[in-house]
Amino acid sequence: MAVKRKTITLRLIRCGDTPWTEQQRLFGTTDLPLSDAGRLALRADVAKLQAENVASVYHPPDEAASETAAAFAKAMRGKPRIVPELADPALGVLEGMTQQEFAERFAKRHKQWHDDPLSLTPPEGEDFIVARSRIFDAVTHILKRSRGGGVAIVLHSLGIGFLKSWLLDRPCSDIWRLLETRPAVERFAIDTDLIEALETAATEQIVGE
Repeated sequence: MAVKRKTITLRLIRCGDTPWTEQQRLFGTTDLPLSDAGRLALRADVAKLQAENVASVYHPPDEAASETAAAFAKAMRGKPRIVPELADPALGVLEGMTQQEFAERFAKRHKQWHDDPLSLTPPEGEDFIVARSRIFDAVTHILKRSRGGGVAIVLHSLGIGFLKSWLLDRPCSDIWRLLETRPAVERFAIDTDLIEALETAATEQIVGE
């Protein structure tokens, strides 16, 4: 008899916009609130949800992610749950810079950001490969604890880019293209084999150049 694999629906929720998002400033772990426009957009996104329930909406600890998770959790009849390991990588001295300022001050790292993100270590920040592993490990644990049905996770841009590029089997250099379209919620069917593969991907490291 064939073994029936458990399939989980992963709802990947984009965190609402902050003032720095609107100003096109870089941020990783800077704790920012939603902007007024971001809060209005969040309400509109939640209103579009079809009837669906989850037990928990997992999210990073910052203010914008917490507010995003609380709004979706209320609509999905679940509870928001903080998971610090879901946070985007700390960007060190890049926090708050515009792309132009980044390019002018750190030309080589700016090129890495666009062409080979996983090779980047921001000055005084977290290695992107380490951050991706951390996020993948947290998502794996969440999926493993799920009792079926569905899981909802709020992530910021880099976290979504890392995870979405892996789920779609795209190179990490494609994350910026994948982020050009920004649906509030994306759904992925995750089975046991995919969870195991994600757990393996969490341990991957870039071989030194």
